[in-house]
Amino acid sequence: MGRFRVGASFVLALGALSVGWPLLAGSDPVVITFEGALPGRLPAPFRAMSSADKDPGRWEVTRLGDLQVLTQVALGRGGYRLAAVEATHLQHLRVGVRLRLADRGDRAAGLAWRVRNVENYYAARVDFKEREFILHKFVGGNRIRLSRLGGLRLDERAWHEIVVEHSGDTIRAWLNGIPVATERDKGPREPGMVALWMPSDSSCHFARLWYEPLRAD
Repeated sequence: MGRFRVGASFVLALGALSVGWPLLAGSDPVVITFEGALPGRLPAPFRAMSSADKDPGRWEVTRLGDLQVLTQVALGRGGYRLAAVEATHLQHLRVGVRLRLADRGDRAAGLAWRVRNVENYYAARVDFKEREFILHKFVGGNRIRLSRLGGLRLDERAWHEIVVEHSGDTIRAWLNGIPVATERDKGPREPGMVALWMPSDSSCHFARLWYEPLRAD
């Protein structure tokens, strides 16, 4: 797997990830990790966003065991917080995130895509308290639930990987390599950013975010 450094804040790696299904022939996901990033700050390619608080939160690179991770360390009062990769402008895509809950706050986190602003995007959420996986669509700040799978057995102390594939009107999602959602949605097709996502009163560690463009179905 080849590597190159952008600035001095984080590492992008190009190469295929083995997560239980074949990638498109010739495709190389962009993989963002936080090894080598400066602790105590949000790396420059990301932009912190909040749907409710004036304060977009405090995202910091922290050390967790042998890993450097990105953590949302300041709990908010309402709405949702995102750390979006500003350079991304994707419509049809496959995106994934590796996350682990922190020790305080609400017990939910996930990822977002086709993020045009804090009021318009899609999101995938794993909720450890309710033991469920949910796909959301946000339109004009209104949250619309597209699917829900409950009764999951989730270890709060373990690392988990969410992967979403959105091509055309079809959305598919996997949790730790297991299919958890397949939906069709004729909502907004505008491209947007990919982002780390969570309720503002949550705290979570993110070890890796990866994404790649897809051809439309």
